[in-house]
Amino acid sequence: MKNINDIRKVVDEAVSLKQGSTKLFREFNDSYRSKRSAIQLNNDYTVAGKAKLLDSAKQRETTRLMKLAREQREQFNSKLLQAKKDADAIIHAHAPKVDPVAQERFTKRFNEVKTQIALSNARKGQELLKDFLADVNEQAFAEQVKDGFSELIQPILNDVKGPDAERVRHSLFDSFEDIRVKSQSPEAGEAQAVAEYVDALIKGKFFEGVVEDKVEEVLGSNAKQFINDPDAYFEIYPKLDKPESTLKTVEEIVEEEQAKI
Repeated sequence: MKNINDIRKVVDEAVSLKQGSTKLFREFNDSYRSKRSAIQLNNDYTVAGKAKLLDSAKQRETTRLMKLAREQREQFNSKLLQAKKDADAIIHAHAPKVDPVAQERFTKRFNEVKTQIALSNARKGQELLKDFLADVNEQAFAEQVKDGFSELIQPILNDVKGPDAERVRHSLFDSFEDIRVKSQSPEAGEAQAVAEYVDALIKGKFFEGVVEDKVEEVLGSNAKQFINDPDAYFEIYPKLDKPESTLKTVEEIVEEEQAKI
């Protein structure tokens, strides 16, 4: 099982990819600007021919950018999903086993408290619960209480009525959160924070708003719409999802010749 420091390193690698997205687009745009200039400065092309070539280049470069965006997002998500999986393994790792004698004593006490709460009214039940939870400090015992918490508090919930009901539920929720934290190792608490951070990263945008705006300026609103969802772009335009080639296609060669007419 990976430790928390190893997991943080993987998350940092993903964040570095995201932080590099601005540079990635800048490099893409430099290349695209060079291609546009080559067309505009070529005196062999007619005015109408240049316009058509520039439009074709814009379409091809939009697709190229979407492939770059998809590749980066896939690497980003891959690292984050692995980090989340490793963090979850720490979060849900079972507590160390305890001494059998201590376990027997705790089980007996736990069952006694369940019975006492079941035979008490809501107010008394809350007092019994509070006193009992205050004494639960062993991680393994806290995990057992957490797993049986719903059954433990049911008599309290069944008895409480009227305007106090919401306050009692809120108090019981706080008690559950306290015992949940006790049931985790210190590293599990850190792993929980990392997992929540990873979730936020996965749900967020890979390219920030400033890049989106620049994409729109350079390639138009259609490119901006899909820069953070390139998979959707290729679902709409599946024929464009083909391997890149360093050589000009027949279509490009024909377009260049026609631009001279």
